[in-house]
Amino acid sequence: MKAHHHLTFFILILCGACLLFFSSELLLPESVKKIIFRSPEIDSIGHFIGFFVLTYLVSSILHFSPSSTLYSLCFYSALSELGQYYLGFRNGEFSDFCADVAGISCYLLLKYSYSLYKLFTLKRLLKIRESAKVQTN
Repeated sequence: MKAHHHLTFFILILCGACLLFFSSELLLPESVKKIIFRSPEIDSIGHFIGFFVLTYLVSSILHFSPSSTLYSLCFYSALSELGQYYLGFRNGEFSDFCADVAGISCYLLLKYSYSLYKLFTLKRLLKIRESAKVQTN
């Protein structure tokens, strides 16, 4: 059952990302498309999505705690950008690091919100069952 929730959550996020990408590509005028897809901000969007998915994989497969996931992936992101800064053919940028941290934080926030939703739903279900037991007695 838990794997089903993870798969459903991942598919919803993937579909949402695809819808955002294709709606912006299909519905925008050609002049606006050239500006967006030629701009360096598309790189930051890629970093955000990449680290969002990476955070999902780390928390789902490795079962790290949210704080361990946050710290380890932020550290990995910082090392990655620092390494790119010293390579001659790559550019390490602070904006990419910020996009990485935003992707990590966004996933963890969504996961926390989903956990709260499940907890409140479970509590509500238990209250309904208790009230049904009281009424039958």
